Amino acid sequence: MSRQPRCPDCEEPLEEMRLEGTDALGTLAVVSEAEEGLLSGLRADEVLTPVPYVCPDCRRTLLYAEE
Repeated sequence: MSRQPRCPDCEEPLEEMRLEGTDALGTLAVVSEAEEGLLSGLRADEVLTPVPYVCPDCRRTLLYAEE
């Protein structure tokens, strides 16, 4: 991210964390669908990685989609 994200609840700077998945491929992704329809899940015009940020004070966790 270009700037330090802040917690919307307590305004503390968020700490970037690592997301670990247990899916079959070992990775998680945020995918936007290029078209709607039967085969829309097979195509993607953009794939982003979800990156978690956690507030050290209240522990609120936010996911941001990053390239």
